Amino acid sequence: MGEDKKQKFSAEEMEIKIDYENIDVEEIMNQIKRKIASRPAQEIEQQEEETRNDYRETIPPPLTSPPGGLRSKMRRILLKLMRPFAPLIKLMILPVDEELRETVENLDYANRRLDELTERLHQEANRIGRLESKIDLNHQLVNERLELAFKDLGRAKEYTKLLHQLTHNLVVEMTKLKIEKDHLKIQSRILEKDLAFLNRREKEVEKKVFS
Repeated sequence: MGEDKKQKFSAEEMEIKIDYENIDVEEIMNQIKRKIASRPAQEIEQQEEETRNDYRETIPPPLTSPPGGLRSKMRRILLKLMRPFAPLIKLMILPVDEELRETVENLDYANRRLDELTERLHQEANRIGRLESKIDLNHQLVNERLELAFKDLGRAKEYTKLLHQLTHNLVVEMTKLKIEKDHLKIQSRILEKDLAFLNRREKEVEKKVFS
């Protein structure tokens, strides 16, 4: 029976409408008063007893312990003052507690994800560092090979220039030799003609002498 009343009381508490974006305390208090007025006296006494039990557990002890009578009187006054706000406090604490717990869980999940991503990022950074080292080494080797290739190419160019100059000189010399050959041929023909003329002249002289 007590459990049914407690569930009924919780259900009635949840029926109170609260706008957490814009809290209207006066409207909430009016709703609470209407709820309290609509419940039987026995249920109200049970709620007050539960509220007193809750606040006995939640209210911290005073720094200095007053006398027993004064302490009891202060507790009764405090409970009496806080009694109208008990449902409101419960309603406000419940969603805040759930949101806080959900926020803590989300933060924990986010932290674990961040740790995982940080570890992966660290691994990727190490891998990229190794790749950059390999790239630098390959770049150095390529530069050395290119430098040697350019040196060989420079020597090949110089050798080609020398061959070209040598070929040009050979062509010039061959042209000179051809011209000289043609000149010698002409002189040889002239000498042949002169020799033939001298032979004829010699024969004519012999004929005149021996005739």
